[in-house]
Amino acid sequence: MDKNYYENVATTKEKLDKISPTMCMAKWLQVSMHLPQGLTQSCYHPPTHLVPLEELDYNYKALHNTKEKVRQRKLMSEGQRPEGCQYCWNIEDAPDGPHYSDRHYRSSEWWVEDAWNEVITEGFDNNINPRYVEVNFNQACNFKCVYCSPHLSSSWQSEVMEHGPFFLENYIHNDIDHLRKANLMPIESTSENNPYVQAFWNWWPELYKDIKVFRMTGGEPLMDKNTYKVLDYINSHPNSFLDLSITSNLCPPDQKLFEKFIEKLHYIEKIRVWEDKTRINPETNNNWYVAPAVKHFSLFVSLDSVGQQAEYIRHGLDYNRLIDNIHIFLQQTQGTEISFINTFNLLSIPKLKEFLKLILELRKKFGRENQHEIKITPPDNNGFKHPDFVRKPFQRIWFDIPYLRKPDWFSCQIAVFYPELMDILYDCLKFMEDNVEDENYYKTFTGFKKYEIAKLKRDIAWINNGKKEISEEKLKLHKKHFWQYIQQIDYRRKLNFIKLFPELTNWYNDCFAESIA
Repeated sequence: MDKNYYENVATTKEKLDKISPTMCMAKWLQVSMHLPQGLTQSCYHPPTHLVPLEELDYNYKALHNTKEKVRQRKLMSEGQRPEGCQYCWNIEDAPDGPHYSDRHYRSSEWWVEDAWNEVITEGFDNNINPRYVEVNFNQACNFKCVYCSPHLSSSWQSEVMEHGPFFLENYIHNDIDHLRKANLMPIESTSENNPYVQAFWNWWPELYKDIKVFRMTGGEPLMDKNTYKVLDYINSHPNSFLDLSITSNLCPPDQKLFEKFIEKLHYIEKIRVWEDKTRINPETNNNWYVAPAVKHFSLFVSLDSVGQQAEYIRHGLDYNRLIDNIHIFLQQTQGTEISFINTFNLLSIPKLKEFLKLILELRKKFGRENQHEIKITPPDNNGFKHPDFVRKPFQRIWFDIPYLRKPDWFSCQIAVFYPELMDILYDCLKFMEDNVEDENYYKTFTGFKKYEIAKLKRDIAWINNGKKEISEEKLKLHKKHFWQYIQQIDYRRKLNFIKLFPELTNWYNDCFAESIA
């Protein structure tokens, strides 16, 4: 995918520019639905907004096509920049450009292709079915990530209910009452009585026919029964065009939930013969398919560092158990892949190189040398001989490093003021360049892709822009907030930040000095 993918992004930018200099297909074709709270967004960068129940009453597609989102589409169609899309504008405006933002990457992906003309011809107010759908049914989660919040994690909610919110300089953080007033806390109802969950299941049979990518997030989706309901539905309604995925911490509170998940995947991966009267098989030009229940399955694993630093950032994580479960997943399933999501923040920098080494290690272990072509000959069906199913070796290990925006005292832009941290970033960039996948990467699936290197370069460019974006007064406030927040985190969780993050000693000491100034 590397060279062709990068060239495709450049071509997509040209196509988008012909429509509008701020056009993004994700605003029409991608949705993240947060059903516990009744919130929606296009991709995961813009802030969420409420789906008004009165809109949902007459249009369950309002889980995606809200009046607010239609307004944002209109702005894009007119060449204006919706303020909620600042993540991409920051990337595109960073120095040493031009840089491709996720606006270009998302719009170039395969699931956009069949709907491109519909977006253009039907206009900004089309009640469109998205092709890329993310959904979380529940905020149940056994983790308390340092950058997360009670409205996204039941464990976070329990901690704040026990200890109260965090009191910072001129600011109260993770206050449940404030989150409730902002419509961010889950509505007080069971999943079965939640009108947004009900609307989803009413929409699901129609939505399922159009979606190309379906991703379940959380909370922790392995803790929610709706996740397994979806997996059972897909197993009973195979869709050879569907890219199915789950975002998981892969350390659910009960290992039996992980085992149940693996068992469901075994059923979905089973090769079967079926007739789909709604879709023509492009390989046979008829309605018959010989394939697993989905095109392929991706597991997104949130991991921002390695070892004890990873456990501090994502409190509740058992790093060794995570690594064991990763290997179990890769060894016990065949047509699957893992994509690691490093929510790139200040605490990710110290062990970034070790994180990249983990990626390389897994790519080598599960690269082409350790894969075999799988060929299955199905039985004849009423005299009709179905084609063989063939699975060739493929790339199984991926990763991404989207930078964290909030809370801003964890922003990786702070690193620009600390040369030792910038040295780590440039050393990591060199490490990636020294281990770049060569032109034969389709034969090995091991080294780093050129576009992965480009993404780290763009993140570094954005970090360097921190000297312009972070004023002296703002930096002082970041230091105070960081110190006050970490002290309370360490007290509540019986941790010791500086013992675990010695690489951040200078930053930590500066934060302490500012807090007592």
